[in-house]
This record gives sequence, C-alpha cells and structure tokens, in this order.
Amino acid sequence: MAKTTYSAFLVLLAASVIMTGCSDSGMDTATENPATAQHDEAVDLDTLITDAESSLAEADNLGFAWSVTAPLLEEAHTAAKAGNEEQAIALFQEVKHQSMLAIEQAHYAEKHWQLLIPK
Repeated sequence: MAKTTYSAFLVLLAASVIMTGCSDSGMDTATENPATAQHDEAVDLDTLITDAESSLAEADNLGFAWSVTAPLLEEAHTAAKAGNEEQAIALFQEVKHQSMLAIEQAHYAEKHWQLLIPK
C-alpha cells in the first residue's frame, strides 16, 4: 500500500511539472507595438533579473533549489553582459520558471510529507 501511495505521489508530481512546463502564458508584445517593445524589454530585463534572482534565493532557502538552475542563472548573466538581450531574457525567464516550480514543489512536499512515510 505504501509503495502504491509513493508511486502515485511521484506520478502526480511529474505530471504537474510537465503540465506547468508546457503551459504558455502572455502575449507577444513585439507584434502589438514594435516601438514600445524595445523599451519594455530594457525595463523588463532589469525586473526579470531581480525576479529570477529572488525566486532562486527563495527556492534555495526552502531547500528545494534545483541543481541546474544556478548554472542557468550564470549563463543568463553572461548573455546579458555579452549584449545578447534576447537570449538573456529567455534564460532569466527559465531561471524564474524553474525556481517557481521548485518553490511549488517545496510547498507540496511540506503539505504532503506524510505520503513519504511507509505504512
């Protein structure tokens, strides 16, 4: 029975991560108004950097930061310093996304820790 519960937990966790990763939210602002899109990207990059770093720090404080996220953050900073804003934005968004999933995983584990105890 405990093995079935643990297996169900892993399946649900994997399904939630996959579904969250496949979701797409937001609109492409460049197609709406190209003149303001460049200005928005410059402002968004600074905000995105702050959001990505704070999300990763929160996931780390919870003990659930993923091992691939910190190197991705370094890669994002390198791309930003090299002037490749499009790549940097994509990488910072991925860092933020992975960090938010890690935070969600921490909250789920905190709420459902009993599922990991064999009966």
